[in-house]
Amino acid sequence: METIRCFRPNLGIGFNKNPRFGHGDSIVPLKVPPSRAHHRSPITLCCKAAPEAAAAAETTTTTFRENCGGRVPDHVLRRVEEIGFVRPTDVQRQSLPVLLSGRDCVLHAQTGSGKTLAYLLLVFSIVDVQRLAVQALIIVPTRELGMQVAKVARMLAAEPAERGMTHRPFTVMALLDGGMLKRHKSWLKAEPPQLVVATVGSLCRMLEKQFLKLETVQVLIIDEVDFMFNSSEQSYPLRKILTQYSTISNRQTVFASASIPQHRRFLYDCVQQKWTKDIIIFYHAFNFVYCLSCFIYFLQSCDKHEKLHVLLSLLQMDAPKSAIIFVNDQSELSKRAGDPPSATRVIEFLKTSYVGHLDVLLLEDDMNFNARVNALLEVRQRGCLLVATDIAGRGIDLPEMTHIYNYDLPRTATDYLHRAGRTARMPFSGEICCVTSIITPQERFVLQRFENELKFRCEVVHHPRKS
Repeated sequence: METIRCFRPNLGIGFNKNPRFGHGDSIVPLKVPPSRAHHRSPITLCCKAAPEAAAAAETTTTTFRENCGGRVPDHVLRRVEEIGFVRPTDVQRQSLPVLLSGRDCVLHAQTGSGKTLAYLLLVFSIVDVQRLAVQALIIVPTRELGMQVAKVARMLAAEPAERGMTHRPFTVMALLDGGMLKRHKSWLKAEPPQLVVATVGSLCRMLEKQFLKLETVQVLIIDEVDFMFNSSEQSYPLRKILTQYSTISNRQTVFASASIPQHRRFLYDCVQQKWTKDIIIFYHAFNFVYCLSCFIYFLQSCDKHEKLHVLLSLLQMDAPKSAIIFVNDQSELSKRAGDPPSATRVIEFLKTSYVGHLDVLLLEDDMNFNARVNALLEVRQRGCLLVATDIAGRGIDLPEMTHIYNYDLPRTATDYLHRAGRTARMPFSGEICCVTSIITPQERFVLQRFENELKFRCEVVHHPRKS
């Protein structure tokens, strides 16, 4: 049996403290079956520091400039400050040294913790703006997340406000589903961008037609990596991008997500499948204490035919500033039976029964790209009730959201985690946000399974409450 040594925090659930690695850390042997043993270097796993170490780090490193250690261009750090990112979050403070070290890395951190800014600072530390070539590639699962990442990258790349400072433009291409490939082809031929933010489908079409080549890419970032590997449509082309269109010897590879189930198996596959180099750093920074302090979890049990009226009463009691009402995609069985999807039922009911001050909007996969973009623009401009499928559950930053309602219980604990992560996305605000699940009595055991897996507890709603 080959042993891969990994470091992980002591969460008080049976791990032994080891003074050699600091208070609260321990070594956990990871066994690999003999048939799968290989002769490469062992994988190095790095985890979040213990709370005491994190507190000590906060007193010594308080700004992005200090945290980046001179490896990120000064004008980019000025833009970070101008935009309003005064000090890094815990995840940014602890992950940036790992990312900037040049090692392949898996960044596993909670939603809303600042992963996007962290890996974008890595991109700016590597890219040479004087070189006209695609040097960084960020792959995302949805058009909406891609537009968000590209927008932040362009904000950071904008010319600083001080006069007299000029830098060669840092160009960002958003190669997303629904875009115009002919225009992108002309752009790549005339003046290649330094950074491409792409969805898997559009990227593969450009690669297959040889409009784009990845030989010059120095850093490859896969955001929401678990979602893409679990997608029947995205998994195979993503593997092809990782192994055939670019090579691990020429690039730094970063995987990011708030949920990486079976992460030990995933790390093993990273090396065995040659998605990463032999030594990969696993940075795990999921702070359950933070989650419990920022969220209040509720459940309301009722019969299935009462769910719409229960939702309405909850909205009237909570009076949210802005909220997402999550529904599931319609099943094939429901389609064959001729039943309307949950999204349609909820939208039609709220538009006739809800008398609050918030507009009711819809966001689902079946909408065309322009309608989805317009819905997100409206959500960001003012408070609303957004009825959405899980397309809104991955990576989309909606910091004004104060309430999440699960009209339909998500199918997995991972989906529950990402839905809840659409709120409490302002790290330093201290605002308490609510996540409420409307369930039938038969679904209670499913929610209990989510509670056990994610280490939270729901409070039962028996009477009107104030948020």
